[in-house]
Amino acid sequence: MSRRLTDQLLPATGAARHARNMVTEACALWDLPDLIGPASLVADELVTNGVEHAGTLMTLQISRRGRGLHLALGDGSPAPPRLPPPPSPTEPRGRGLMLVDAIATRWGWLPAGEGGKVVWATLSMGSR
Repeated sequence: MSRRLTDQLLPATGAARHARNMVTEACALWDLPDLIGPASLVADELVTNGVEHAGTLMTLQISRRGRGLHLALGDGSPAPPRLPPPPSPTEPRGRGLMLVDAIATRWGWLPAGEGGKVVWATLSMGSR
C-alpha cells in the first residue's frame, strides 16, 4: 500500500475541492477516519492560499506519518506565508493560516527550487 499521494493542481476554482477529495481518499485508504475533517480543512486552506497568493501550478503531497498525516503544498511563489493578526469579526477573509495553526500539530514552510516554496502541515490523531 502506498504511503503517499501526490497530484498537481491548477490555480483555479475547484483546486481546493480536489485537495479535500485527495485527503478523504488518503484517510480512507490508511484507516484514519478521524482526520478526514481536520485534514480536509487544512488542505483546503493551504490550496486556497496557493491559488490566491501564488497563482501558480501547485503540487499537493499527502503522506502517512504513523497515526497521522503530513500535507505539503509546493507552489511557484517565493513569498513566505504569514500568520496575520486576527481580523475584525466583520472581515470575511484572512483566517486561513489561523485555522491551519489551530488545527495542525505543526506547520511551516521551506524555500523550494526555482523560486518557489513548500508550505507543510502535520496532523496527528488526538493532537488538538
